[in-house]
Amino acid sequence: MPNVKKILFPMDLVELTREIVPWADLMARRFGAGLHVLHVIPDPGYWGVAYGIDPSHLDDEPALIRKAEKSAGDLCEEYFGKDLNVSIKAVVGDPAEEILRYIEDESISMVVMGTHARRGLERVFFGSVANRVVKSSPVPVLTVNPHAKSA
Repeated sequence: MPNVKKILFPMDLVELTREIVPWADLMARRFGAGLHVLHVIPDPGYWGVAYGIDPSHLDDEPALIRKAEKSAGDLCEEYFGKDLNVSIKAVVGDPAEEILRYIEDESISMVVMGTHARRGLERVFFGSVANRVVKSSPVPVLTVNPHAKSA
């Protein structure tokens, strides 16, 4: 059996994340692995270009990171038991690049992530983060479609 010590759960702070949580929880418990929760805040300059927002109206980077880590922490507290070893981090950058960097930097063994959180035009603008991660990841990636109806 593969030696899975660290599982990365890249979390998008949207409702659909709740559909993926049980899979991250299951894999971490099944392997007795630590769970690393990562939220990547897309670079505010990119958001400004994509959405026509003046970047000067966005919060400063440390405030964005604090807010994201608190939101991720609240979700983890709600959905993961206290007996699960969970670490939380938020960063600013390109989501796929930051996920791939985290895999390398933290010696991650496996990734559990959603196939997509956005639909329509937003998906065209942002591309598929999951697709980029699956194609470039040096470790196995379990993808979960958050839009699929459970059986």
